Amino acid sequence: MNKKMNTKDYIFAGAFAALYLVILLGVVMLLSFNPVTFLMVPLIIGIVEGPVFTLYISKVPKKGAVIILAVLAGLIMSSTSFFPLVISVIAGITAEIIMGGKGQNLKARSTAAYAVYNISVTGPFSLLFFAREEFFKATGEYYGQVYVDKLEALAPNWIFIALVALALIGGFLGAKLGYKLNKKHFERAGII
Repeated sequence: MNKKMNTKDYIFAGAFAALYLVILLGVVMLLSFNPVTFLMVPLIIGIVEGPVFTLYISKVPKKGAVIILAVLAGLIMSSTSFFPLVISVIAGITAEIIMGGKGQNLKARSTAAYAVYNISVTGPFSLLFFAREEFFKATGEYYGQVYVDKLEALAPNWIFIALVALALIGGFLGAKLGYKLNKKHFERAGII
């Protein structure tokens, strides 16, 4: 990850960011109908998006690639608050630092980087910690009071910490899945 990005890299970054965001929004829409599965979003997104992320960093192994993805994802997730953008950018910068490290092999660094990057998915949930009442009010407008009551029962004040842990686990599992799929399908096909 030493070289600067060029025009081709920016095109790949935009394409992979679009793919990442479409999958992100689709999975969130599917899981948000039930409060239990809604709280599993960081874990499931981490697993589902792992192959996209590993293919992305294989095609664009340059400094700044993860930051681009983090900023775009953060902007999409920041429809109700600026907290998701801040968390996404911090997670993206941290992932870039991990990816640029020396000593360990690239696969281990990128697995750790994706696990940390996946914390960006917890951004919208940060309102459970920083603005709990506003979160439940906004949720009630979309899903109704019955949904909010169930979600409040499942989400104590410390739930954000548990969601960060789920994001790390999902990111680790997703990166492992991504590398298996890359090796099995994409390397054979000559894509990477």
